[in-house]
Amino acid sequence: MKKKGVSSIRTYSQECDQLPHILTGIEQCGGGMTVLASVWIDGSDRDNQEISTLKNFLSSSSHQSAISGIIVGNEVLFNGRMSASSLAQKIKSVKSFAKGYKVTTSEIDTTYADEVMDVVDFASVNLHPYFSSNDISMAMDTLKSQFNNFKKKAHGKEVLITETGWPSAGASLGNAVASVENAQAYFVSLGQSGLPYYYFEWQDSNWKSPGQYAVENHFGFLNSKGAMKFAV
Repeated sequence: MKKKGVSSIRTYSQECDQLPHILTGIEQCGGGMTVLASVWIDGSDRDNQEISTLKNFLSSSSHQSAISGIIVGNEVLFNGRMSASSLAQKIKSVKSFAKGYKVTTSEIDTTYADEVMDVVDFASVNLHPYFSSNDISMAMDTLKSQFNNFKKKAHGKEVLITETGWPSAGASLGNAVASVENAQAYFVSLGQSGLPYYYFEWQDSNWKSPGQYAVENHFGFLNSKGAMKFAV
């Protein structure tokens, strides 16, 4: 990743001790990268294990300098996994032990509840112009409009786009065509946009359900075999 110019990455869970492995890898590559570390929550018994794993790591490891912040949950309100008040309590729980770190959650712009906004240290939002059904030529205008409109509801807090990308295969959604050509065009335009973002995602995830439009496992910069889809 570092050789491709990636300087910041985000995770989605604490599974498989991924956070310590990632931080060790960054150190072995000479540093120069940061991680937004996440806990996966969905309102199940797994939530406590995820949070406990992060808490134990933060209390026992000295290799934490590359952690730039903590994300508690990803699109849990959008997916109806828990209420805004329950999510806010989870965020507060993590903030109680994650001293010195900014804590947030990742949500889409239309479901980011005020109750949640009140407790996050910064606002992280997932924005995908493909799902607005606009042609690729309008993708950057759509993204910037979504970003600026979301900033208005962020109460002056820092806003960070924690997911944005364009699928390389799958169904067309209105004028939004999923193709390698459009994915490359979006990737290039995004790099020139001046927006603070995390590209979604590094590699296609075949384990995912393809979703309603058969695109969910086609957002990767790399295909499922690890080959680049397009040159940059």
